[in-house]
Amino acid sequence: MHSKNEQLIIDLIQQDLKHCQLVYGLEQLGLQGSSIHHLDILEIIYQLMQIPREKKNDYLAETYAAFMSMATEYEVTPLGESLRPLAKDCYHRLKYLVEL
Repeated sequence: MHSKNEQLIIDLIQQDLKHCQLVYGLEQLGLQGSSIHHLDILEIIYQLMQIPREKKNDYLAETYAAFMSMATEYEVTPLGESLRPLAKDCYHRLKYLVEL
């Protein structure tokens, strides 16, 4: 797994977190959409991290989803800057799990 894409991956995770803030926030207001408006960013992250097929599993996806659900606990900001630490934590957790 190459770290040359690390910054790009963290940026993608941050944008996905921001998207989740919106979708989950709308859901809290009674508007359904989290199952419809899924960006499928995780598949792109798998490609950028060069994760072999045999390392892709439900636990990785569940871990990613758990981080996405935490987005609502962070302040909503125009560029999602409050989510940066969470995005970095998510990246490092995925990387750790793949390297096990």
